[in-house]
Amino acid sequence: MSKEFISCLVHVVAGTYRQKNFLTADVRSQLSAYLSAVSKSKGMKLVALGGAENHIHILLALPSKLSVESAILPLKQSSTTWLRQNFETLRSFSWATGFAAFSISRSQLDSTLLYIQNQEQYHWKKSFQEEYKEFLNYHHLPYNEASLFDE
Repeated sequence: MSKEFISCLVHVVAGTYRQKNFLTADVRSQLSAYLSAVSKSKGMKLVALGGAENHIHILLALPSKLSVESAILPLKQSSTTWLRQNFETLRSFSWATGFAAFSISRSQLDSTLLYIQNQEQYHWKKSFQEEYKEFLNYHHLPYNEASLFDE
């Protein structure tokens, strides 16, 4: 074959430090535009961003040359600086140390997009902590509940 064809979709969940409610709808909207530009500059595509005040969900299309970690960490680092510089109320903003990332097949794309886009309504019924643990359990990822949200 003369060319690479890669389809690597990753659903990323990142929380704020100590699940503080920093991310208003307006902040998330502007953050989406910012992260879209950063993603593009690194060869990725931000397909969707949604969330609630204490976390975000991002759907990324990754190129073959980037690992999941080398894609996500620069997004978190640069957005921390950007949020602190552009929002007076976010001078002390930080992301939680870790993140979760799940591979998405093409057959799951539409349902994942809908899930990400409807995060605010989803969290009327369920907390971020409950949602996060459900994702980890669904994907059979072991965790220590006592330290899962400690920072």
